Amino acid sequence: MKKTGLLLLFGLPPCLYGYPQGTSTQDVGERAGGLEAKAEGMGRLRFSGYVQAQWMWTRETAAGGRNGFSIRRGRLKAAYADKCGEAVFQIDATEEGVKVKDAYLKLQAPDVEWIALRGGIFNRPFGYEIAYSSARRESPERSRIFRTLFPQERDLGAELVVKGRKDTPLEGLAINAGLFSGNGGQAKETDSRKDFIGRLSYAGKAGRLNYEAGASLYAGGVRLAGSGRQRAYRFVDGAFVEDGSLRRGGYARRRYYGFDGGAGLRSALGTTFFRGEYLWGTQPGAAEGSHSPTGAVTADVYVRKFAGYYLQLVHGMGASRHSVVAKYDAYDPNVKVSGSGCRTEGDMAYRTFGLGWLYQANQNLRVMCYYEAAAGEKSGRQAGTKDEAFTLRLQYTF
Repeated sequence: MKKTGLLLLFGLPPCLYGYPQGTSTQDVGERAGGLEAKAEGMGRLRFSGYVQAQWMWTRETAAGGRNGFSIRRGRLKAAYADKCGEAVFQIDATEEGVKVKDAYLKLQAPDVEWIALRGGIFNRPFGYEIAYSSARRESPERSRIFRTLFPQERDLGAELVVKGRKDTPLEGLAINAGLFSGNGGQAKETDSRKDFIGRLSYAGKAGRLNYEAGASLYAGGVRLAGSGRQRAYRFVDGAFVEDGSLRRGGYARRRYYGFDGGAGLRSALGTTFFRGEYLWGTQPGAAEGSHSPTGAVTADVYVRKFAGYYLQLVHGMGASRHSVVAKYDAYDPNVKVSGSGCRTEGDMAYRTFGLGWLYQANQNLRVMCYYEAAAGEKSGRQAGTKDEAFTLRLQYTF
């Protein structure tokens, strides 16, 4: 009966398939080939994303206690890839609006995986934590030093990516080097000068141990784009003095150095992972804060020597879906002064300790409970600050 039905089906005239009467077998084949090509193209297009819904309680020295619900991140990513590269577009939709997070293309020669060129808006290749996805990160936010120096994580620019070839002694080696606008991912170009960012890293494995280490460099500047009354100051002998060499149109030095490393070990107790990063350098900021600019700088600029780091320990408990995490990070925006010697709020150092629990319910759903306490250095202008925060977050990836 089945055989007879198949014979009848393939013996039907073309008009019953949706093709006009008189269509030849060749025409049908060409149209089928076109549909197959379209299907293949659609197969190269991939959608992914995640949503983070959370309740957060905070208690701050200045603002007191408060709590509220929010969508911390609502990401939707589209990527189209073929043998010549890929194009990526990602948005972030929350209760505050919709923003573009990534918009870039990556080009590479067919069948050549060890070198590629990327251009557009994407993560700045400095350190480890910037590129580590927020969907996988074990703490709610990145460390204070990265949030200060690299707001929005991304920037507009172009990057060369070189990786060691597989099955060679150089496998695991990666070099990222690029030129960027220096204003962050949501900001436009404000001058013709570019900042250089580069990272050299190596990842390997030895038995049950996985390890990675890297070194990074940021070399750039902040342009004084204000009026003739705009001034630049540098910290000398316990006080800020005007830098007479910098005037309108000049560039204040912006230089970061960084080292990062991590190791993961599997044992009968589960998987234990340790990671840390240390950064230091020169940062042009404002009087009341050392955040990197996200546009043209028209106010006075205060140049400081900074240093900071974080240490993090994550342990996955046996074969369960539970993990615990402990994290400590420190950021000193002005290493030349401390305590009562701080002249502005932008000189105050911070120490933050965090402790959390993660539960991976399935491959899509994750629950996070995380508590952190941050202490700000006592300065000559105000007492030290003590802030607390508790985050309960549900995350669904797709």
